[in-house]
Amino acid sequence: MPKLSTVIETRELSPSLAFGAAYFSISSIGTRLSDIQETYTEDGFVGNATFSVGIPDSSSRLQVTLRADSAAPKITLEIADGDKTKLRSYLDEIAQRIKDAITRFSNAPGIKLAQASRAVLVERKLDEALDQLLTKPDYQKVYVLVADARERLIRLGGVFEPATLQMSAMMTPLSGHTGPIPQKVHEDLALDVLRWKKRIKQLVESLLSETEEE
Repeated sequence: MPKLSTVIETRELSPSLAFGAAYFSISSIGTRLSDIQETYTEDGFVGNATFSVGIPDSSSRLQVTLRADSAAPKITLEIADGDKTKLRSYLDEIAQRIKDAITRFSNAPGIKLAQASRAVLVERKLDEALDQLLTKPDYQKVYVLVADARERLIRLGGVFEPATLQMSAMMTPLSGHTGPIPQKVHEDLALDVLRWKKRIKQLVESLLSETEEE
C-alpha cells in the first residue's frame, strides 16, 4: 500500500496539546477512529491515532495516522491508500488543516485553550464509543465510554452545561443492560453519538472563534 508522510511543527504548543489540535482537525462526521494510544511518562508524551477517512465523491478511504512525541516536538502525518495519485493532494490538504488548527489553538488564551483541549478529549471518547458500536457493540463498554465523555463535559461546565443535560438521554438505552447490543439499538445509538460529536465540534469552534474575534 503506497504511503506518504510529512512533519508539522507544533509551534509553542506542547506535543500533547498539538496532538489534540491535530486530532480535532482530522476527526469529523466522515472519519472513523480505528486506534488511539496516548502515554504520559516521566520523559513526556507519546500519542498515536489512526483514522479511516472517506474521500469525497468516492467509495475509497484513506488511512491517516498521527504521531506526536515529546522527544521530538512535532506532529508526523502519514497517509496510505491504494491510489497513489491521490495521496499527495490529500496529504497536503490534511497537513494544512492541522497547521491551521495548531495556529488557532496556539492563539487561544489559557482558559479557552484548556476548555477546547479538554473538549477534544470528549470528542475522542465519543469516537471510541462509535468504533465500539460499529465493530463489537457491547452495552457495558459503550456505556463506560459515553459516561466518561459526559463526566468530562460536566467538569468543563459553563458553555458545555446544556450539552451535559441533553447527553443524559443518550445514556438511557445503555443503562442496566449487559452483553451485545441489538443491531437496531446500536444503529440508533451510533446516530446519537454522531450528533454529539457534531455538537462538541461546534462548541470547540465557538471557543476558538471567540478567541479570534477578541
